[in-house]
Amino acid sequence: MPAMHVSNAIWYVAYGSNLLEARFLAYLAGCGDGPVWGAHRGARDPSPPSGDRQVVVPHPVFFGGHSRKWQGGCCLCQAEPPEPGRLPVVGRAWRITWDQMADIVAQENNRPTDQVSMPDAPPTPGTAVLVLDGVIDLVVGMPEVDGEPACTLASSDPPGIGPPSPSYREVLAAGMAEMGLDPAQVDRQLADLDWTR
Repeated sequence: MPAMHVSNAIWYVAYGSNLLEARFLAYLAGCGDGPVWGAHRGARDPSPPSGDRQVVVPHPVFFGGHSRKWQGGCCLCQAEPPEPGRLPVVGRAWRITWDQMADIVAQENNRPTDQVSMPDAPPTPGTAVLVLDGVIDLVVGMPEVDGEPACTLASSDPPGIGPPSPSYREVLAAGMAEMGLDPAQVDRQLADLDWTR
């Protein structure tokens, strides 16, 4: 990815389908109805991320709800300590701007950006801020990445567990492989996200 200098840079710690670069870029640059994940309007600033890192999401992530777009459950996160005995959840931190983060939150909830009440800066590590009335309604502060603030998205009241569609699993698997996980690691991660077992 080309490097760029970002004055209000933050690291968005993504999980689920946003592990895959092409999928995540749809939130910034927009895309039509062609991809399996459907259309996205894109961000007001379509600049690509200026970096990415493999990280651990220190919160429980699981397949839940039912997405009409995906025809099955999607990855959901809760702003609480991880479940004992679960694998560390693989995440991908994308270096973007705080303004782009607002557009991502809005698109995750199928809302206009002006319905998102973002704070002036990312929340401090271990704290969460309610930013809209939606399923993915929390911005959660995380430890800094490369000396810059980081955050992830979570649900204050997530829907119940639910299995994902094959197409959703395939996008997750492709994202994990893109980050260098081998097939056995991918299978273990996907199995651990499935709390219906």
